[in-house]
Amino acid sequence: MELTDFMPEEGWVALQNELHQRFNLNADVMNKEGKRLRDNTWGNDLCKAIREDAKGFGAICAPAGQMFLQLMQKGQKPFAEECDAGMMRVCVPVLKDGEFLGAVGGCGLVADEGEVDGFTIEMMSDLDAELITQAAKGVSVASEDRVQEIQDFIQERVAEALA
Repeated sequence: MELTDFMPEEGWVALQNELHQRFNLNADVMNKEGKRLRDNTWGNDLCKAIREDAKGFGAICAPAGQMFLQLMQKGQKPFAEECDAGMMRVCVPVLKDGEFLGAVGGCGLVADEGEVDGFTIEMMSDLDAELITQAAKGVSVASEDRVQEIQDFIQERVAEALA
């Protein structure tokens, strides 16, 4: 089974765009192999800069993506976890009859008790401190309640798609 067996790709992309607009996430929909159906929607300039920086992508985004994929595939339950840059991914795995089909969620938020780790970003990328500091100001903060709201919204929409 595939995600697109239950809703056309355009429907999943519409959900991705709605997540981005409603919650200011770097929203994405991934298949069971962890490949995005479409490119990211950028919720902040800092994540975009890290992703476009070869060193930053390799040191921050790629390892986080692998870890998050493992959590999605093995844990098979919603989660919110931080990357090395101090920003979090909110994710809801898509399951049908116990089979993992993919995941819906996004990253680029900072927990209300956390902070963007500018020092780590600077050390793990070729981005300069000033750019990091300025771009970090545009990262949205999310409380535990907000994270739960995002996960509930995704679960509701996924349940509709799989019904």
